[in-house]
Amino acid sequence: MADAMVLQAQKWVNATYKTVAGYNAVKEDGNTGWNTMYSLTRALQHELGITALSNSFGPTTLSKLTARGPVKVGESNKNIVKIIQCGLWCKGYSAGAIDGDMSMATLAGIRTMMQNMGLPAADIDNTLPAKVFKALLTMDAYIFLSGGLEQIRLMQQWLNARYWKKSTFFIGPCDGFFSRDVQQALMKGIQYESGIPEGSANGVFGPATEAALRSHTLAEGDTGTWVQLFSAACVANGPSNTSGDIASFSFEFGPKLRSWVEKFQSFSAIGVTGRADFDTWAQLLVSYGNPDRDVNCCDTRFTITASRAKALHAAGYRAVGRYLDEPANSTLNKEIQPGELAAIFSAGLRVFPIWQYDARSLADFSYPNGYYHGRRAQERAEGYGFNRSTVIYFAVDYDATEADMSKIVDYFLGVNDALKGAAAST
Repeated sequence: MADAMVLQAQKWVNATYKTVAGYNAVKEDGNTGWNTMYSLTRALQHELGITALSNSFGPTTLSKLTARGPVKVGESNKNIVKIIQCGLWCKGYSAGAIDGDMSMATLAGIRTMMQNMGLPAADIDNTLPAKVFKALLTMDAYIFLSGGLEQIRLMQQWLNARYWKKSTFFIGPCDGFFSRDVQQALMKGIQYESGIPEGSANGVFGPATEAALRSHTLAEGDTGTWVQLFSAACVANGPSNTSGDIASFSFEFGPKLRSWVEKFQSFSAIGVTGRADFDTWAQLLVSYGNPDRDVNCCDTRFTITASRAKALHAAGYRAVGRYLDEPANSTLNKEIQPGELAAIFSAGLRVFPIWQYDARSLADFSYPNGYYHGRRAQERAEGYGFNRSTVIYFAVDYDATEADMSKIVDYFLGVNDALKGAAAST
């Protein structure tokens, strides 16, 4: 539904900057969105003296804004204040008239937004810091959204409050949804607390982060920042099993958190210790977990020859995953080869079939793709002689976030319908 103040903001920014080289006009429809935020970002860059305008509020924009100091009462550049007022209205905060004056209404809108972000009261005054300005010109929500989890929102606000002044940390959403940006913020928090220099904190689960986590085993009764980081990772992973138990974001490692951890460990097939050991940290933070943990199963794109099957069994493996098929444009030759299943079974191994056509980006997942893949997988499995009760594993070969789930679910609904249809026809 169109909003009168958003429409006013769109009209103002277009009228003011339409002749500026590099400015892209936004559709004047009263509906907020990324294009409106991009137009305001380009307007701000022009006011800062940047000539190569961009949709990205990047390092140059932030450094120039930081250098001029927080925007405050008495700001002489009326257009910068109007950009703030437009941004507030577009994010759903009342900002008073779009008149270029840092009025009490505009300041109240800024304060409310910063409170929603979780920023400490001591950091909220009658100014708009550069990092908050950057956050203002995004589509991130700082209020709880329907369908989110309150425990995730508490974690999001805590991350913002504790780390927003770090040079490599940027204010994230506080909407109750776990996203890739929130995952990176959590990883940066772990890196900061590990003593990794700010400039090297990149949100990537690398060797230095691994080393820090190996030295931070936690158990029931522990308290402090590391418990908060660990419980945040638990909260981000949702229910621990089909019982629907959800972890709570907490300063204390209590019995409820230990119980959740034990269920998560059991579900993940790692050691059930009830502690925050490295295997558990890794399983919570990255999809592949600890790649060096003890296992008895593997999957591979390579043909399992008789000698390879014997070597796997001798190394302690008891099951191996192999691919039912591969896309026509693939050159990997990863599908099960003639005589391969016999070699696997002769060595005392079991096999589980895998289906993967790409599955490395969100665009690969849709109901039609799922349906086609389900029918194709069924045909290939029957061709190899797998029993009707055999479970086929369909791959999601990237770290899908909560926002991706609707597409992933649509894909698997297609798979399910295809397999049910195939079963009904036989």
